[in-house]
Amino acid sequence: MSSWKRRPAISFPAPGEEPVIGFDYKIDVPLLSPIHQHVFRPSSLQQVVDETHFSKNEVRAIYRAFKETSPNAVINKNIMREKFAELFPHGDIEHYSDLLFETFDNDGNGTINFQEFVKALSILCRGTMDEKLDWLYKLYDPKEKGEITWDRLFYVITSMDDLMGRQARPHHSREQKCERANQVFAKFDIGKKGKITKQDFFRVCKTDRTILNSITSLYTLLPG
Repeated sequence: MSSWKRRPAISFPAPGEEPVIGFDYKIDVPLLSPIHQHVFRPSSLQQVVDETHFSKNEVRAIYRAFKETSPNAVINKNIMREKFAELFPHGDIEHYSDLLFETFDNDGNGTINFQEFVKALSILCRGTMDEKLDWLYKLYDPKEKGEITWDRLFYVITSMDDLMGRQARPHHSREQKCERANQVFAKFDIGKKGKITKQDFFRVCKTDRTILNSITSLYTLLPG
């Protein structure tokens, strides 16, 4: 059975609500394809601010950049891949780009609308430690099964290495990648259960200073 579900019709701001600056409902909505008109659901500016850690000016700036990336106001996998290809011109970006796409596409409908994008960005840039860890965990367990397998861990590690391409130094062989995956898996599989539970993932991350510093550095100061 298909998991596709009909999305609610576009909900326009109620009287008195302030629309997201930069989106003209009368002009932009008719330009969207029929399917995208169901995918994109405009919110009021205040609603986006209330649901994120961003100010109104920051939301305006993010929306302008988002619309420049995709005039149709939705991002699909191809657009995400194109942006990663610009950042990593010598790498194989497809796998990691798709991994990241899945963490932004909360409803799994194959597109990222502005609400999904700005909420994920809010977590990465301004979220609490638990919010960031929850987002990071989703990268390894996108279907939220509550566990990370060795195969999935190896896939993510390999996808990250592929970003740098064959010109990366040092170049890691498959055997070296397997060994690194073994080391990481052993560290996080606290009870030697043959899987990494979400609880173990959080526990190790919160007690590893290197991991904590890396996550903390995700804080980004956007124009206020």
